[in-house]
Amino acid sequence: MRVSGQLAVIAVLGAAGFGGWYAYQGGYLANAPVVGSYFAKSSGQASASGRGGRGAQVGPATVEVDTVKTGRIVETRESVGTVRAYESITVTAKVAGIIGAIGFEEGQQVKAGDMLVQLDAAERRAEIEQTLAETNRAMSVRNEVAIKLERAQALSRTGAGTGAQVDDLSAQVKSLESSIAAAQAQRKGAEARLQDLSIRAPFAGRVGTRSVSLGAYIPPGTRITSLDDLSRVRLDFAVPENLLGRLKPGQTVNATSPAYQGRIFKGTVSILDTRVDPTTRTVRLTADFDNQDEALKPGMFLSVALEVTTKEDAIVVPEEAIVSEGLRQIVYPVKDNKVERRVITIGQRQGGKVEVVDGLKVGETIVVLGVQRVRPGGEVIARPLGSGAPGQKPAAPAATKEQPSRSSVNLPQAIGSAAAAERN
Repeated sequence: MRVSGQLAVIAVLGAAGFGGWYAYQGGYLANAPVVGSYFAKSSGQASASGRGGRGAQVGPATVEVDTVKTGRIVETRESVGTVRAYESITVTAKVAGIIGAIGFEEGQQVKAGDMLVQLDAAERRAEIEQTLAETNRAMSVRNEVAIKLERAQALSRTGAGTGAQVDDLSAQVKSLESSIAAAQAQRKGAEARLQDLSIRAPFAGRVGTRSVSLGAYIPPGTRITSLDDLSRVRLDFAVPENLLGRLKPGQTVNATSPAYQGRIFKGTVSILDTRVDPTTRTVRLTADFDNQDEALKPGMFLSVALEVTTKEDAIVVPEEAIVSEGLRQIVYPVKDNKVERRVITIGQRQGGKVEVVDGLKVGETIVVLGVQRVRPGGEVIARPLGSGAPGQKPAAPAATKEQPSRSSVNLPQAIGSAAAAERN
């Protein structure tokens, strides 16, 4: 198509558009046999319904209200922590030896003093027998010398003996007593070394997997197994230092784990660290938890909610009653069926309730449902909360031949469709 042809088409379309706009502004479309009837019925339906008219009267909005009450509000701070056993050790060998007996099963609950591993003790028992024999020999010799000493002392008193003999025998008795004491000390040392060959549980708990086998030679420091007291566990977590003045032992801690959906573990703060971490500006806390069913395992990750303070008589309102406008929180009190707009200061949120720190008093009535339909100073029809949906309107009647449906009036349609509906 040539340029002149394109310009001609554009001119025709522009003229048609201008003509349509002029006919619409002048009301000439209303005289058309098909289009006119469509606009007439549309305008009549809008006038009958009262929508969009400047002179339409709007009645009082129906809202649901509730009375401001007091309730229990707990101020909490959230954190995360790691579980550790109340007591936990790695069982190792103090001395080298060959494992002669294993006295536990993996995962077994043991008592304090139960034997876990027994090393070969034949050599230690031989040492004990040797020191016992040396002690007995020294005691026998001392007894013989003591008898000779008594005879020498008797002869010395009668003048038949000499003092030098008495002194010599006395020195022998003292030397033998020293030998006896040394032998007894050696025996105690051998007995202590014998006890080192018996590895026992220092406290009650549950043993883990073992790392040794029967008959194996183990050097000192070899890991044998682990032992954890899981009847109680400890949870380490940190909170910001600005809470330090309100922290104390005995505060309640609620913890949850993804491993146990819906279960809350309750514990108490037992230890407050004496230092603040200079990097994170947090203080470390330790909480104790009862764990009789051993659900919590060392190393688990828990979400923590620390109860900092508790208010038994806090002013609370439903969350639905509060409207946020930027940084301000707004409520709508109702008095004598008239609405007031009021700015309040809120505190903690808990269980669908919000603490009101300032701006409301106990006993006042506020709008809970329907706040989007009220205006300051306007009248409302107040219903108790839960009595039904406020302002609910009946369903629109079905479209008939005489009265088109709401969609046929408000939604744009092709002229052909409107003409077909008119002919019906």
